[in-house]
Amino acid sequence: MVRPPVTKFQREYNDQFNEFLKKLELQAIETAEERIPLYLRCGIKDAEHILDVGCGSGIVTREIALLTRGKVTGIDNSSDMIKVAKKFLKNIHNVTLQVGNGENLPFDDDQFDVTTCNLVLMWSHLPQLIVKEMARVTKSGGIVLASLEPDYGGKLHYPENQKVDPIFAGKAIRDKGGDPHIGRKLRCLFVKAGLDTEVGIGNNRIWSCEEDKSYYLHARDFYVKALENAGLSQKEIDEWEFSYLKSLDEGIQLNFFPQFYAIGKKP
Repeated sequence: MVRPPVTKFQREYNDQFNEFLKKLELQAIETAEERIPLYLRCGIKDAEHILDVGCGSGIVTREIALLTRGKVTGIDNSSDMIKVAKKFLKNIHNVTLQVGNGENLPFDDDQFDVTTCNLVLMWSHLPQLIVKEMARVTKSGGIVLASLEPDYGGKLHYPENQKVDPIFAGKAIRDKGGDPHIGRKLRCLFVKAGLDTEVGIGNNRIWSCEEDKSYYLHARDFYVKALENAGLSQKEIDEWEFSYLKSLDEGIQLNFFPQFYAIGKKP
């Protein structure tokens, strides 16, 4: 059977999808030290049934599965993501995956001991509905966890750049349809869903300049793309990058980016 040639649109989609997968992997690596203690606090180790909403490529789902003796269900509204996750998790035997919408979860009430999401609410147009759905499918006495939701409005950065900083302080996220201030809204979202709620900031450690530089070099394509999309010229991007890397090499750069979590117990 001869396969039809790949169209330009398909190539562009594949390239963007692969770039997104790379970004998910970088984010998962960067934030693992924040998530894992939260999972343990929520009792994932002894939970029998766990739901991971917005499981994406399965990188975070694997963390959960390796921490528990229970059954983990991953759900995502993208069939392409579920295909990737199935390949990624093919050797993890306590995970099942399915396509589904977080705003209308295809599960009965009171089904899961722990229901969790990671970097999902920021990209939802109806985050309150997702949290209510997560609470609905969680058992009485069970836990709903949003393990990571950032707040770009609280981003601290020095030395400053008046042209570039606003882009990375939320504009790039807002332009893509996300909510750059979702972190500060977690308490409200969880309380309105009827949950006894604790909110905190997971990342208390300030990275060293060496760590910041290493991450930047890994994720450079995403930073440059955001600046290009914001309308900066190549000269402006080059000047910013030179200044930023110079401040890292001099050891004077400081970045802090608050990443909130919420733990809600269902009465």
